[in-house]
Amino acid sequence: MIDLLLKNGRIYDGSGMPSYIADLAIQNGRIQAIGRINDPAAEVLDADGLAVAPGIIDFHTHFDAQLWWDPLASSSNEHGVTTVIQGNCGLTLAPCKPESRDAMIGTFVRVESMPRNSLTAGIPWEWTTHAEYLNALARRPLGLNVATLMGHCALRQYAMGEASVEREANEGEITQMEEQVRQGMAAGAFGFSTNFNESHFREDGKPVQSRFSNLNEIERLCRAVGESQRGVVQFTHGAFATPEHIARISRWYNAILKESRRPLIGESIRHRWSEPDLWRKQLDDVEARARAGHAAFAMTSTRRAVRRWNLQNSNRFDQLPTWKNVMSLPMEARTEAFRDSASRQRLAAEIAPGGPPTNFSRRWDLVFVRQTAREANRPLQDKSVEEIARLQGKSAIDALFDLALGEDLKTIFEDSVAQGDERAVGEIFRSPYVLLGQSDAGAHVASGNPGFGYGTFLLSYWVRERQLLALEEAIRKLTFMPASIFGIRDRGLLRPGMAADLFAFDPTAIDLEKPELVHDLPEGGPRYIQHARGIHYAVVNGSLLMKHGSHTGAYPGKVLRSA
Repeated sequence: MIDLLLKNGRIYDGSGMPSYIADLAIQNGRIQAIGRINDPAAEVLDADGLAVAPGIIDFHTHFDAQLWWDPLASSSNEHGVTTVIQGNCGLTLAPCKPESRDAMIGTFVRVESMPRNSLTAGIPWEWTTHAEYLNALARRPLGLNVATLMGHCALRQYAMGEASVEREANEGEITQMEEQVRQGMAAGAFGFSTNFNESHFREDGKPVQSRFSNLNEIERLCRAVGESQRGVVQFTHGAFATPEHIARISRWYNAILKESRRPLIGESIRHRWSEPDLWRKQLDDVEARARAGHAAFAMTSTRRAVRRWNLQNSNRFDQLPTWKNVMSLPMEARTEAFRDSASRQRLAAEIAPGGPPTNFSRRWDLVFVRQTAREANRPLQDKSVEEIARLQGKSAIDALFDLALGEDLKTIFEDSVAQGDERAVGEIFRSPYVLLGQSDAGAHVASGNPGFGYGTFLLSYWVRERQLLALEEAIRKLTFMPASIFGIRDRGLLRPGMAADLFAFDPTAIDLEKPELVHDLPEGGPRYIQHARGIHYAVVNGSLLMKHGSHTGAYPGKVLRSA
């Protein structure tokens, strides 16, 4: 008897080939057959009118901490995701010696905007090495499959301690890191990630560990990945670095590709309001590397990027030195700086249009008040700062600070960042060298734009409404493409013999619900979740995980290991 049978679905097999209507049978966690199937089954799911696709492989997540208290990786489990790859941007929790645990938590607090008390309470620290981390994770129930990268920040902290945020590594320290990479790859890691984003700092204000390394160190660690003949190199350098920094990193990319002979996932390419033509140069650079024979890829977010923040606790302005310094002040001193007219003038000048590229748009018409702390200010909700300034007859910077100070800096603002020019978005999405994803799921938990539903938004807005991609091609980009690049050999396609990871959805109804603020982190910490509409079923390793938006109680996920 068949374990699970989906009847009359329209099969989008992940290859990009035209879809077709068929039944799909699952046995012992694998796809047994696709076609007309009349054999008896323990459970039959009606897929009539639904698209049946491989499970989404979210290749850029930061679930390294969350999975220890949330084995479903919620809300990703509600959006057709069946595999998550964590350890991106050089940020991992392994390898880690006991004396470095607090330092690693400090990295996640700042870069990933996660509450320290939640991390301290929720991470069990049952490991030292990457292999021990994988084994500890494999002992836990998991809703989704999990694959990992080796993170450069953790490797440097392991080999160098606090010297990792002070200087370059010496020969002995690089040798230690090389050995940890080799051991991690042997244990089943899917590659190595590093981070040269100039806006990424630890909680104590020091740059993250990987930013102190040189090309020799990077080359040798990437060569260690290449020795395993599997895995990828993931490189984060930040979209708004100086031209000199970008040129240096571009040279590094070519050296890394030559040394490792492994796929490299580098640039994050998006249309950004603050520098609307940058995406074209980035895409040209990636395509030039590919034409030269390198396995070079970029990534992009499918979401219209917005950020929610307040002036109590935010890294929103870390790329702006004056703002960063003020936001690092104790609350009383920060409040005084926001009140002081001279300080306001300096802050306004630094964020004015025409300044150096930054992740902030420099446009107050794109900054909105989303939640006020005082009832008297409710009429200002959903108005832009520019509109409020006009109504009140004052400058935008005065309108911002006056409102925030009147609410003890608790006012929630939202600003638009990227993916606004649909012509540019279409070209980026259709490039054969660009992965669609970069969800960052698990990080930035207090942001009102959670990344869980990046696939849902792609399929609803960009495919159904804007028709930037055919549905078959969008599914391929979400499934078979990342599986192929990362070397996840038995997933990403609906074919007999492949692992039975899939989801079924209504293409006419799939959509995102509004984000919701909940307090379900350890110690009651806050985060945003986001539900989906129109996704009927999700199957992981042959077991039904989600049915009509509800968890079935099954935990069929596995720790995936490269081989």
